[in-house]
Amino acid sequence: MDAYGFSALPGGSGDSGGFGNVGDFGFWWSASEYGTNRHLAYFRGMYYNYEDAGWYYHDKSLLFSVRCLLD
Repeated sequence: MDAYGFSALPGGSGDSGGFGNVGDFGFWWSASEYGTNRHLAYFRGMYYNYEDAGWYYHDKSLLFSVRCLLD
């Protein structure tokens, strides 16, 4: 767990062909779409070999992780 109370396992990503790169990186979808294109959304990417995380966007058809929060 980090200073923000977040811990995660690198679940990789997937598409219609299956999942891959489990253990190498983790991608988590955001609820925010990218611009006016309803097919794109933001996601947070974290890589096993790097200490930082970035915001990116991609087509929603990819299978990324989600983080559920209790309100």
